[in-house]
Amino acid sequence: MLVRPQVIFAAAGTAQPRNKLGATGIQVYSPGAMFWSKKPLILRNAPYTIENPHIGQIEARLNFGDHASANKGARGFERGLPKVAARLQDALSGYRAPDRMSPEEYPSRQGGYHSMEELKAMLERKTRAAAAAPAYAGRF
Repeated sequence: MLVRPQVIFAAAGTAQPRNKLGATGIQVYSPGAMFWSKKPLILRNAPYTIENPHIGQIEARLNFGDHASANKGARGFERGLPKVAARLQDALSGYRAPDRMSPEEYPSRQGGYHSMEELKAMLERKTRAAAAAPAYAGRF
């Protein structure tokens, strides 16, 4: 669920319209399968792909929109679902966007900002610099 910041924090000002919510919204979700979490709800920033989707995500959204528009106005139920949802499920099951990113390419899968080697070199430089620095005698 994506909520306006004004809902969580008593912020002054006008609320943003729904179509602009992805830029500043706060995502609220339950821990679900994270059984170790004691939090009833988790707050986090909305994913950047709401405002800046990858090519494959754009293709998937357009495909979804095309199929949804084609089934607009369908009434009734099929297989226990509304007709539109059942028809979308049939049309989109197994769909893969032609230009989708591989899971390894996603920025969230890239690990930290620095590699282990860079962190070790950084630690060594900072340790040497701290050892070479003069003591702060007579500071106060």
